[in-house]
Amino acid sequence: MTAQGWLILFGVLAVVIVIEILVARKRNMQVYTLTDTLVNISCGILERVFDFFWFVLMYFLFQYLFENIALWQIPANPFTWFLALLAADFFAYWHHRLSHEINVFWAAHIVHHQSEQLNLSTVFRVSLFAVINRSFFFIWMPLLGFDPVTTVSSIAFVGAFQFVTHSRLVPKLGILEHIFSTPSNHRVHHARNEKYIDHNYGHVFIIWDKMFGTYCPEDEEPDYGITTGFESTDAYNAHLFYWKDLFKRAGMTKSWKNKIKLFLSKPEWTPDDVGYLPNRYYTDDKGERLPHEREVTPEFGVYMLINNLFTLGLFIWLVALGGDAKLRTWDMMINDRHILGLTGIILFSIFAHGRMLDNFIGSRFIDGLRLIAIAIGITWLFNDVSYASWLIPSLWSYTAVMLAWLIRMSTKGVRGAVPKAVVS
Repeated sequence: MTAQGWLILFGVLAVVIVIEILVARKRNMQVYTLTDTLVNISCGILERVFDFFWFVLMYFLFQYLFENIALWQIPANPFTWFLALLAADFFAYWHHRLSHEINVFWAAHIVHHQSEQLNLSTVFRVSLFAVINRSFFFIWMPLLGFDPVTTVSSIAFVGAFQFVTHSRLVPKLGILEHIFSTPSNHRVHHARNEKYIDHNYGHVFIIWDKMFGTYCPEDEEPDYGITTGFESTDAYNAHLFYWKDLFKRAGMTKSWKNKIKLFLSKPEWTPDDVGYLPNRYYTDDKGERLPHEREVTPEFGVYMLINNLFTLGLFIWLVALGGDAKLRTWDMMINDRHILGLTGIILFSIFAHGRMLDNFIGSRFIDGLRLIAIAIGITWLFNDVSYASWLIPSLWSYTAVMLAWLIRMSTKGVRGAVPKAVVS
């Protein structure tokens, strides 16, 4: 997607999210929490930054397979594009299903299920590891004869359709419930309730679930999240925590067979000599699970919102520098200091945001380094561009204001996250 396309997409999403928030408030529903939304955005940026580079390799592979290995080439027209959509949705179904049935895939996909909220921003909460493994499900499309543009556009449609399925506000849609993956059908998929778990994998169409026996209708609104809980608000931790769980259990079991089996088995299986690691959620004094709601003080929350949105702006800038995705080359990207430098600043910024939201010791020092890196790094990287005359003074002004704000919060003892009183 081009930079203009990303700007339009984010603009539309921003408007729809505001509408979703207003409608939820009118219905007295809490659909969004600040920290959860910020983690969703950070995970989405991580995934998209990785895909910014990964897409170049996959598009080249799609083109090579289509031109050199496919036994036939399907002509591109509206009918064959719809066939490509069916194929893309079919492969997405199996990738999604196996991501719940094989630990090594679940370690990537679990990121999307960690949130105990369900809203439009949940769409962004995707692991960069999932970008890799899902690609190898979609390589069948050029092998079947679909050209790269048709392949990529149909896959993009499958992804874009997810924006309309992650909502608590849309009721059941009658006959459409039996054809499409509606918000009601997808709410079931995000549930941690036992009767709902491992159902409704479809992305666009629900017909695959009905064909392969994984369909379940929504009877009442589910409880969202994962059964074991997840309390961190760090996007990097969100990506890595289940991998650490797997490697820790693999290291504890004595059997080499079980070490390997653990990564290839279903998530509910664990070696007999290891057992499961402790749950990661809080409970009240009666032992009841408390919702994951990382409350923050107002000033800290506004500071984090502004800086996370700034990082999102850096990502859009990165996409603009990359130009049309189909025209990028690997040599162009790895030899462009603007792209590499901006990528590094974005990745460090997400690390700093996570440290701040999780209240790690030294997190405010790290965030100060982030601001200094933005001012000095971007000045060095972009002093040769035509818009440097207004860009550099603007960045220094931004970082000066944010540094002063950060120092003030530190000296005045402004708290970040408010801890829960009872820990499980």
